[in-house]
Amino acid sequence: MGDICFAGGNVKFNQSGENNYTQARETIPVGYRPAETSNVPIAVFGGNTTFILYGEHTGRVIMLGNPNNAYAGCTGVWRTADPMPAA
Repeated sequence: MGDICFAGGNVKFNQSGENNYTQARETIPVGYRPAETSNVPIAVFGGNTTFILYGEHTGRVIMLGNPNNAYAGCTGVWRTADPMPAA
């Protein structure tokens, strides 16, 4: 919807262990990256998680906390300055 991006869904984490600002292998694709240069939180909730993801304007995803092998939901919203991806 314009320059607003919504992310949401269900996830199953396959590992446990503390993440202290660890970079994820996954990235936010071009066309959906946050415009802000500060970290944009993507909340992870439910299950037995103590975990949050941060999206960066470069597309990097940073992990903080422990996912505890849980099933969980996630949600986030941010503004992008990227051009709309080609269909």
